[in-house]
Amino acid sequence: MSKSKNSHDVVRQNNKTLKKSQKHEVNLQKNSTLYFQIGLIICLLASYTALEMTFAVNNDTYAYIEPLEDEIYDMVPESFVVEKKIEAKKQPVFKKPKEPQRFEVVDNDAKVEKATEEIVSIEKPTKPTKVIDPDSLVPDYDPREEETYSILAVQKVPIYPGCESAKNNTERRACMSQKLGKLIQRKFDTGLGSDLGLNGRQKIYVNFKINKEGNVEIQKIRSPHQKLDKEAKRVVNKIPKMQPGKNNDRAVEVSYNLPIIFDVQN
Repeated sequence: MSKSKNSHDVVRQNNKTLKKSQKHEVNLQKNSTLYFQIGLIICLLASYTALEMTFAVNNDTYAYIEPLEDEIYDMVPESFVVEKKIEAKKQPVFKKPKEPQRFEVVDNDAKVEKATEEIVSIEKPTKPTKVIDPDSLVPDYDPREEETYSILAVQKVPIYPGCESAKNNTERRACMSQKLGKLIQRKFDTGLGSDLGLNGRQKIYVNFKINKEGNVEIQKIRSPHQKLDKEAKRVVNKIPKMQPGKNNDRAVEVSYNLPIIFDVQN
C-alpha cells in the first residue's frame, strides 16, 4: 500500500512540474510578442519624428569685392619722318652798276666850307647792371601736375596703411585691394538688400580718387538703389588716409574703381 501511495505522489508531482513548465513557456511566448510590438511602435515613432523634423537654414550673406581688372592700354608708337634738308640754291646776285659820280666844277678861287661830321656820344650807365640768378627763377606752370592718374598708370601707387613693406606697384595694388576687401566685409550692411526687397546678386560701383594729401574723395557711385548708394558712401568714407601717389617725385591725384558685390537670399 505504501508503495502505491508513493507512486501516486510521484505522478502528481510530475504533473505539477509539467504544468508549471508549460505555463512558463506560454508566458515567455506572450512576453516576446509584447516586446516585439513595443519595439516596432518605438521604431515607427522615431521614423515619423525624423521625417517631421525641420532644420534652420542659415541665409547669411557675405559681401566681397571683385579683383581689380587691369586696364588695357594700347600703345601706338609714334611715327617720325626724317626729312632731309634741301639746301636752296643760291640765286646769283647781280650787283647794280654804280652810277658814275657827278663832278661839280668849282672855281679854284672859291672858298670851300669844312664838312662837319656828326659825333655820336655814348652815355655810360649810371646804375650797375643787375645779374639774374637762374636758380631764383620760378618755373612755368605745368598743367600735368593737376592731372588725375589711373591706379595702373601712376609711377608710384599710393600706399595704404599697413602696406608699407610692399616693394613695387604690383604688390602695393594687391595689398590695397586686400585691405579694402576686409574693410567692406566688416563695415558694409548686407542685410540692407533684404530690407529693400532685392533678390540675387547686387553690384555697386564706386569711383574715388586719392588726392595729393592722401585723402579719399568720392567721385561717382552707381547702384540699384539710392539707399545702397548712401551705404557705400558711408563705408568708403571710412578708408584711412594713405601716402599719396607720385609722378616724377611729385604728389599727384590717383583714381580708383571699387566694385562691391553681395548676394541677397530671401
